[in-house]
Amino acid sequence: MKKTLFSSLLLLFVIFANAQETEHEEGEEKSKKRHSIAILISHTQISEAVEGEGKKSISVPSWGIDYNFEISERWAVGLHNDIIVESFIIENSEGTEIERSSPIASAVVGMFKPIKNFSLVLGAGGEFSKEENLFLIKAGLECSHLILHDNWEIIASFSNDFKLDAYNSWNLGFGIGRKF
Repeated sequence: MKKTLFSSLLLLFVIFANAQETEHEEGEEKSKKRHSIAILISHTQISEAVEGEGKKSISVPSWGIDYNFEISERWAVGLHNDIIVESFIIENSEGTEIERSSPIASAVVGMFKPIKNFSLVLGAGGEFSKEENLFLIKAGLECSHLILHDNWEIIASFSNDFKLDAYNSWNLGFGIGRKF
């Protein structure tokens, strides 16, 4: 009787310890891939640009460099940066012309994933240029798909930057990211 009880307890202990180890390994695996960094090539559309005698909508090339940290399966925070590689002149809401020399837009964002592979993005930050710095609010949508053992992802991004009392721009970008 004692041997049967001892054997049963030992078997339960081994099963319980193995289950805990498996759960711990799965938790470690998820925690290892909570960070991601991505590089995107994109075009930024600016509708308040000044060319010649009037306003004109222009498209300028830009790069995106994004860092994200997953808080949970549905929520993440990040730092999203857009680097416009050309200079342009815009007309703000007061009718004043402002030159923008290769501005860099950085925003701290929150991301919510309502369904798999799609994230809603909302945040605030600034657009920095040697002429003037502007406050911005970023809103967008990001689509990503994991590839290569879930370490890499392909990303499509659409976002709109609202620069208060200046101009608005939106960009469409495609890139690749690494989860770690």
